[in-house]
Amino acid sequence: MTEQRERNGLAYVCAHLDDLRRRLEGAGDATALRDLLAAVRDGQEVAGPLRALHDALLGAGDARGVYGATRSLRPAGIDGTATAETVYLCPADRCSRYAWPESSAAPRCEATGQGLRRGRL
Repeated sequence: MTEQRERNGLAYVCAHLDDLRRRLEGAGDATALRDLLAAVRDGQEVAGPLRALHDALLGAGDARGVYGATRSLRPAGIDGTATAETVYLCPADRCSRYAWPESSAAPRCEATGQGLRRGRL
């Protein structure tokens, strides 16, 4: 699995954590999600747990799983050559999720509970 695909998969999980948890618990088994979150918190490799979560979501009736959603993680108008924008990023630099500054308090990582770090897009 490519590093960028892994980062995008983790970003998707973090952004949809509550929905994924409900979906898996409704299907009777959220073990794959708990295992992935434990791996993230413990600083372990996540490729295997992310694949297991993807498979569990497919088995629970999610047609796209972790990787199937077509999404751009760059907002409209930001093409990578524009002036850098300040955003909040993954505290461990393991996923590609970001959040725009909306208040003085940094948002928190859904997987670890740590505050997101300030960075630039």
